[in-house]
Amino acid sequence: MTDTEPSSDTPEPPELARGGRATSVATAVSSRGIETPPHDEGVRLPGLRLAALVGALVLLGFVNPWMLVVILALVLMITLHELGHYLTAKRAGMKVTEFFLGFGPKIWSTRRGETEYGIKAIPAGAYVKIIGMHNLEEVPPEDEVRTYRQKSFGQRVSVAVAGSTMHFLLALGLIFVSLAFVGLPAGTLDPDTQAREWRVSEVIEGSGAAEAGLRAGDDVIAVDGRDTPTSDDLRDVVDGREGDTVPVTFVRNGETRTVDVTLQEFESDGQQGCCLGVGIGLPDDEKLSPLSAAVNTPREFVNITGLSVQAMGRFFTPGGISDFAGQVSSARDDRAAPTGDDTGGSGSSQSSSSSPSSSSSGDDDEVSENRMLSIYGLVQIGSEAGKVDPSSLITLFALVNIFIGVFNLVPLLPFDGGHVAIAVYEKVQERRLGRRRYFTDVARLLPLTYAVVLVLGMLFVSTLYLDIANPLVSQ
Repeated sequence: MTDTEPSSDTPEPPELARGGRATSVATAVSSRGIETPPHDEGVRLPGLRLAALVGALVLLGFVNPWMLVVILALVLMITLHELGHYLTAKRAGMKVTEFFLGFGPKIWSTRRGETEYGIKAIPAGAYVKIIGMHNLEEVPPEDEVRTYRQKSFGQRVSVAVAGSTMHFLLALGLIFVSLAFVGLPAGTLDPDTQAREWRVSEVIEGSGAAEAGLRAGDDVIAVDGRDTPTSDDLRDVVDGREGDTVPVTFVRNGETRTVDVTLQEFESDGQQGCCLGVGIGLPDDEKLSPLSAAVNTPREFVNITGLSVQAMGRFFTPGGISDFAGQVSSARDDRAAPTGDDTGGSGSSQSSSSSPSSSSSGDDDEVSENRMLSIYGLVQIGSEAGKVDPSSLITLFALVNIFIGVFNLVPLLPFDGGHVAIAVYEKVQERRLGRRRYFTDVARLLPLTYAVVLVLGMLFVSTLYLDIANPLVSQ
């Protein structure tokens, strides 16, 4: 068998390739130096669309500047993702014909060399068009050598992972800035560590804690002889013990003290609560030295990446999907219902500068674990966070970059990870069959790919509805 012989069930392109996205006539003519006559719509509409887009952004900047900042930051992330694909493809000698932000009708574009750059109307992502991504795509014979499918295993994988790599590099830089120059609760992004370092954020008037003299900033370390390293431990001790008087041990200004607190009902924001009557807040922000930040940044990155993988795994389970579906179906009722933030066992409320999407304590925590944000919801949370604490956006963007990077590596088409999986499969087949090159027949993967696209579409619509019907931030 020769090095160039294709497998019998996976024809080598382009001779037997079918379907796909062929090079357009306009592109072919333009490449020969002949200009095609412009259409009236092509002359007028793109300019009008671009003017409308710029005008909308300027207006948004006046109405809600922090929302504009978040939108531009997300656009920058998406652009850098595609720039990663673009640069590695160019370096590998692949032909890149398009680099667009958005999808749908074209707003504006310009051609530089063999690549058309532009903006489209639907801001739901971006794409780089590299010719010959699979065996179904037809390309001119003279361009076959420059297709993605004809490049080496290492080149194909590097192009596929380049987008996520850009997100991870951005996240590493942002985490370092957060640790060294902004400061994080307890000097870390790790929510478990932050939860163990919790402090009293407020004492509710009329509660047993207020009568006993507890203050905001106190570190409650034990209740009734039981250690309370986390807020959950505190709730476990006090819940259901209305009327009991218990010793509460806390640290204030480095001094350990113990007072007796009567667990009793209280009123907060017009609602009845019980039992301790303290708000639970994150520890004070701490900055690390640049050297310590540089050492800790990779560890923080690994921890958050692991949490992102766990969150995705938890979401895409029968229980997680069922939970999310329940949130969507009851979104309007949940929005109308009282939140009960200050009426739980400890009368607690939690805020986090590093994770503005964190829900309040109580039963809603379990629901929030399986809630995924739409772009609209993320923009809303980011703009509110910017108004309260602009520096918190640095941490938020780090978390967003990690999640997007991980999500794009899911080993299914049309994700970047799907192309990595195909490249690995082809490499294994080449080794197993002793061939120089093996081409996967992507047609066999189309049903699964369509199913994935359908799920993504449903997820897009449902998350958007949920963020509108029951937003995580007050409207």
